[in-house]
Amino acid sequence: MQVSVETKDGLETEMIVEFPTSDINGEVNTRLQSLTKTAKINGFRPGKIPMSVIKKRYGGHVEAEVLNEKLQQSYFEAVNQEKLKPAGQPAIDMIENDDKNSVKYKAVFEVYPEISPASLDGQAFEKASVTIGEEDIDSTVENIRKQNQSFTDVERGAQAEDQVVVDFTGTIDGEAFKGNDGKQVPVTLGQGQMIDGFEDGIKGAKAGDELTLDLKFPEDYHYKDVAGKDVQFAVTVSAVKEATLPELNDEFFVKFGVSEGGNDAFRAEVKKNMQLELDKAISAKLKNQVMDSILEINDIIVPKALVEEEAKNMAEQMQSQYQLQGQGEAQLQTSLFEEQAKRRVSLGMLLAELVKVNEIKASPESVKEKINELAVTYENPQEVMDYYMSHKDKLAEIESFVLEEQIVDWACEQATIAEKEFSFTEFMNPKQEEA
Repeated sequence: MQVSVETKDGLETEMIVEFPTSDINGEVNTRLQSLTKTAKINGFRPGKIPMSVIKKRYGGHVEAEVLNEKLQQSYFEAVNQEKLKPAGQPAIDMIENDDKNSVKYKAVFEVYPEISPASLDGQAFEKASVTIGEEDIDSTVENIRKQNQSFTDVERGAQAEDQVVVDFTGTIDGEAFKGNDGKQVPVTLGQGQMIDGFEDGIKGAKAGDELTLDLKFPEDYHYKDVAGKDVQFAVTVSAVKEATLPELNDEFFVKFGVSEGGNDAFRAEVKKNMQLELDKAISAKLKNQVMDSILEINDIIVPKALVEEEAKNMAEQMQSQYQLQGQGEAQLQTSLFEEQAKRRVSLGMLLAELVKVNEIKASPESVKEKINELAVTYENPQEVMDYYMSHKDKLAEIESFVLEEQIVDWACEQATIAEKEFSFTEFMNPKQEEA
C-alpha cells in the first residue's frame, strides 16, 4: 500500500492511498466460491451452481461490498501508518487509474490540532465568601410555603399571585399556527410563564369572562415561525383561584423529613440544604472562571467537523426538551448553536490535553464519592448509586465531572485566588438583589 499526505488550509489534510487490485480480487473470488455452496437459484441444485452463473448474478454486488470494506480498512491502516489523528469522517473519492493492477483514492479529512496548553501563572480567580443569615432562611422558608400553596375558587377579579385557569386560541393574521391553543391552562399571575402582556391582559378578569389580547411574540422566541410576529389571543377564563399558604406546623415539617424538633429542626434542615446549593454555586462560578481563562489563554484551531456535530447534537437535545414540555416540534437550526458548540469542542480538547500533560486521574474512590453526593439527594440513595455504577456511559459522565473538578483544583494552585464577600441573596439571586 502506497500513501502520500498533503496538508491543506487549517486542519484539512488530503491523503492519497493506492493498493493492489489483487487485495480485492482474492476476497471477491473467495466469497463467490462460498456462494456456489449456499446460493439458491431456480433451475440449479444447491451446491451445483456454476461459477459463471454466480459471477453473473452476484459478482457486481460482491465486488462493491469488498471494495467498500477494503477502502475503510486501508484508510485506517494508512492513518495509523502516517500517525494521523482524524477528526470526523473522511470524504473519499476514487481516482481514475490507468494501472488496472491497482486501486487509488483520495481521502480528505480534518485532523486534531497539536496543543501545548499555556501556563496559568499570573491568572487571578475570585472565590465567593457567603454566610447564610436568619433572614435568608426566612426567605427560603417563605418560598417553600409558596411552592406548596393551595388554591381556592373566588368570585372576584384576578389579582397578583392568583391562579387563573384559561382556555385560549391564538391567531396570526387570522390564521392558526402550531401550538396556538390551550385548554384549562393554569396561569399564576406574577410568574411570567406566558409571553409578555398575557398575564397583564387577564388581570382583573373573573370566571366566565371572555377576552381578546393583542400581543407580540418575542424576537428570540424558540419557535421561529412565530418569533417577532403580532398575535391575537381569544381567552376564556374558567376560574380564578386564590392562593393559601400552608401553616408551619408538625404536619408540614414531616413532608420534608423532619419528624421531631419542630420549627427549629425544620429551619436547620432548610439551612443544610441551602448550604449544599450554595457550595455547588460557589464551585460552579469558580469553575466557569477557570474554564474561561483556559480558553482565553489558549488560542487553538478546532476541527469544523466536530463543531458541526456538536451543534447538531445540541439542536436535537433542545428540540427534545421542547417536545417534552409540550411546546411542539420547534425547527432549530444548528447555526444557532455554533458558537457554544465551538466553545465545548475547544474546551474538551484543551482539558483532555491538560489531563494528559499533568497526569490528572479520576480515582475510583473520588468517582464513588461524587456519585454518593448526588445519590443522597434522592429518596433511595443506594438505588441511584447502583444505577450509576452499572451503566458505563453514566459512570463516564461522573468521571469527566470529577476530572474537571481536579483541573479546577490544579488551576487554583497555579493562579492567584481572591475571596470576595457576598450576601446569600446577592450571590444566589443577583437579579432579585438588583430589583
